[in-house]
Amino acid sequence: MTSRHGIRVALVGAGAAGQAHAFGWRNVSMAAGLDHVDVDLAVVIDPNIDLAHRTASRYGYSTASADLQAVLDDPTIDAVSVALPNSVHAEVLPGILASGKHVLTEKPIGRSASEAAPLVELAEQSDAVTGVGFSFRRLPGLAAVHDLIGDGAIGDVHSFTAWYNADYGASPDAPFSWRYAKATAGAGALIDIGTHAIDAVQHVIAPVRRVVSSTLQTVVTRRPIPGSAEFGVVDTDDIALLTVELENGAIGQIHVSRVAAGIPNSLGFQIHGADGHARFDSIAAGEFHVHLNVGPAALAGPRRVFAGPAHPYFSDVAAMPGGGVGTGYAEAFVAEVQHFVRCILAREPMDTSFGSALRVMRVVDAATEAAETRVAVSIPEPANA
Repeated sequence: MTSRHGIRVALVGAGAAGQAHAFGWRNVSMAAGLDHVDVDLAVVIDPNIDLAHRTASRYGYSTASADLQAVLDDPTIDAVSVALPNSVHAEVLPGILASGKHVLTEKPIGRSASEAAPLVELAEQSDAVTGVGFSFRRLPGLAAVHDLIGDGAIGDVHSFTAWYNADYGASPDAPFSWRYAKATAGAGALIDIGTHAIDAVQHVIAPVRRVVSSTLQTVVTRRPIPGSAEFGVVDTDDIALLTVELENGAIGQIHVSRVAAGIPNSLGFQIHGADGHARFDSIAAGEFHVHLNVGPAALAGPRRVFAGPAHPYFSDVAAMPGGGVGTGYAEAFVAEVQHFVRCILAREPMDTSFGSALRVMRVVDAATEAAETRVAVSIPEPANA
């Protein structure tokens, strides 16, 4: 008989991202081999105690609190899942990492590489499992393309286009929040959603070696402050356009927009190699497209492939794991937490380490510098990534 394992979890941050983490924790046991894990959803922590209580009630956590230190001092809490605004990471994460508990935190771990680097050092000093939530890696279609390229199916990659388009900022009436101020966000679309696109490029193809050029543009320059007649000044980018060179020699563009009217949430890429190409778009997450230079010329062209049990993560997260039933954004968080739990049980590092998040932040910093100076910026060699 398989022995059972218990993991007692605290969730820090009760907003939208925190609730996505909570959804993942509720569904850990869907994965083969994790049905013997008893997840105790212990407490939701948030300074907005009403929100904490609502999130705890919605996702089955036992209680809610605004007292983070009590959780860190509680020896019965095994793991902490963190989803907080960028500006809070440098303040809050050191204490969480120092607690010795297993830590899964939402990206981007700070507002810059200089804020992220000390957090990487703390994570590496911990004996616990630590990682950062780049959930899009867990979409079966994206993961399938990663494996195809890693196996050389389309040959040496020479160029690509990647994007993350969203419309949450498309309306000028969208309220002012921390995402629209450099002091609290660090950057705009570039850091909020662009970090996912950058991570996807580095995960699927190769690390970024140089930002050749960068343009950052703000479209909506002021937004209404909720509960007042005042407007907040927007000093972060709505649009980011990067031309980059990768360590394998490939060149490509990364386009990011939070004002893409009519496109609610789309991360994707088209990748061109010597022997074919591949395309994925998260807005149609249940499929991907691939062309291979094989077979008769009369049948040349891309093939549409539906994600199914033959692809990574699918059977662990699909409610009915048969081809064509589809998986999406929510299931990616399930797969992310399942990976975290497997690493805890095996005492193995996560593939989305704090170091991988630092590599993304170095690209963000390089893009910001290139936009300001109009000069290409190389990514420094990672000392601890």
